[in-house]
Amino acid sequence: MRRVKVGIIGCGVISGIYLTNMTTRFNKHLEVAACADMFVEKAREAAERFKIPKACSVEELLCDSEIEIVVNLTIPAAHYEVNMAVLNASKHVYCEKPLALTMEEGRKIAELAAAKGLLVGNAPDTFMGAGIQTCRKALDEGWIGKPLVVTANMVCHGHEAWHPAPEFYYKKGAGPMMDMGPYYITALVSLLGPIKRTMCFAKKSYDQRTITSTSPLKGKVIDVEVLTHYSGIMEFESGVVANINMSFDMWKSKLPCIEIHGTDGSMAVPDPNMFGGPVKIIRGESMIAAVDGLSTGEAVMKFHSPEVADLYKEVPMPYYYVHNSRGLGILDMAYAIVNGRRHRTNAELAYHVLEALISFDISAKEGTVYNMKSTCERPDSMPVGLSMGELD
Repeated sequence: MRRVKVGIIGCGVISGIYLTNMTTRFNKHLEVAACADMFVEKAREAAERFKIPKACSVEELLCDSEIEIVVNLTIPAAHYEVNMAVLNASKHVYCEKPLALTMEEGRKIAELAAAKGLLVGNAPDTFMGAGIQTCRKALDEGWIGKPLVVTANMVCHGHEAWHPAPEFYYKKGAGPMMDMGPYYITALVSLLGPIKRTMCFAKKSYDQRTITSTSPLKGKVIDVEVLTHYSGIMEFESGVVANINMSFDMWKSKLPCIEIHGTDGSMAVPDPNMFGGPVKIIRGESMIAAVDGLSTGEAVMKFHSPEVADLYKEVPMPYYYVHNSRGLGILDMAYAIVNGRRHRTNAELAYHVLEALISFDISAKEGTVYNMKSTCERPDSMPVGLSMGELD
């Protein structure tokens, strides 16, 4: 496969892992030709660090006829404007999450791309990693039977205790649902298929937060503009019902990241913000065998004992991408461009996830069940045992 030339817009913190992977692990098929930032000095620093031949303005990058994919790593508030500019420059675009801040913006991005015959890709691509793909394989092979119910949880007390500049997380476009929800919703759609409807209760627990992390901003008071705790429900088109808790209001919790429970067993799914992590399965028959012949009291005690937790068995991962592989979705787009196939982080999936994220706010504010307007196909699973850079 030929190398596909890529340009980067936005050279902030997140660009580091993308550029590391694209200039090393994925450089057989990706060539980073230029990087740009509204602060040109940042682009120059990135170019020097990663040996990129050109640091330039956004306008210059978009005028470069050799660049085929532009990676949009700007802040969420700029995603729509930059995505549209890239598409209008007749280039494919891969954007950090979320795709946009409103459904209308998301639709316009997808419609323009379709009209111009261009591809839109959207983070996260973590669902393409070994952890979620191992879960996908186990589900497709029926290891826990038919999926029935799911719990998904990303709960913490916010970022002001550790992040050097946490203000962004409490502004429009962030909050726990828009910031972390894309990982969870994308993973679940890739595992279970599209969502049919949602409902949610949500709240803003604090009007202000105080930065306590070790940084020059320590002691600064932040105004909170977004909801910070969501208790949501999703019904998938398959009939699976899931609850999802996304919170910046909980000090500490033992809630699992994701668990999927089926007719024949249960699966512990690893953190969808990561590419790897242990996948564990417990079979219902093991639970039944564990209490066979016991009295009622003994059976109850057994079911709640640490011994039963030991019945969870870790599943071997037959996939390559275990470590932080951000940029894998861009590599997949390059394969799609060259080989004329569908890419996994496509616009249909990105828009469906965006609608789901926004639907929780709508449901919480209106007190209604939200019926999803969009749908999508589950993205193709990854090939088992692939070697570096082989995605077909």
